[in-house]
Amino acid sequence: MGLGISTKSFECTIDGALAHIVLDQPARGNPIDGDFCREFGLAIAELSERADVRAVLLSARGRLFSVGGDLMALVKQSDALPATIKAWTADLHVALARMVRMRAPVVAAVHGNVAGGSVSLMAAADLVVMAESAKISAAFSRIGFSPDSGSTTTVTRRIGVARARRFFLLGETLDAAAALSLGLVDFVVPDAAVQTEAARLAREFAAGPTEAFGAIKRLFSQTADQSFESQLEEEAQTLAAISRTADAREGVRAFLEKRKPVFSGR
Repeated sequence: MGLGISTKSFECTIDGALAHIVLDQPARGNPIDGDFCREFGLAIAELSERADVRAVLLSARGRLFSVGGDLMALVKQSDALPATIKAWTADLHVALARMVRMRAPVVAAVHGNVAGGSVSLMAAADLVVMAESAKISAAFSRIGFSPDSGSTTTVTRRIGVARARRFFLLGETLDAAAALSLGLVDFVVPDAAVQTEAARLAREFAAGPTEAFGAIKRLFSQTADQSFESQLEEEAQTLAAISRTADAREGVRAFLEKRKPVFSGR
């Protein structure tokens, strides 16, 4: 089973409540271009509304995870470049905003190099599993550009304002150990294990209490913008709503009966 739309920049399969998006332009380095932005926007719009999707795994084929923006396509735009950037980001930015807000947790499996806008795509995932030989590059300032794709938010939420600013100003490249120590990624594993470990985590999410996961994601996405008192009330209101779900009732019953809960995602 797959999406209700056809795509050429990535593949998406849905199996056992897990949606697996695989970037699939390896010969080009899996770039972010107009097709990807449009297709990714449509895919996330669909996945975020599907009751049968309870987790998302994001990975890539080929030597690289993604080179980021398609510079060859951008160069060809000449004076039309600003309008092209606005068109691409209109699709991509909405997709990322919906991805971080969707109830299904997103796990990214990262190998090779990750650069430019794809760093934000990676950082927007709820959990990032990185191959020990992989590298993450802030490429924008090195070509005279500023960040997009939510980079100044998604990366900052993971590593803090000052460190994110340094990362982008200096156009740094981080190896896996540095990315892990900063919190830019969550797990570093041997290269051969990155897909397996990311898939394992995604399958665990797909079998979990989906509404609770969605509530956790929403609460953490807004905590920096709320006063402490406001966030306390948000937590109370959210917990009250979640306590009405079938999975919350199942979780409590399973705890009292000393068994493993069986969650339905409702």
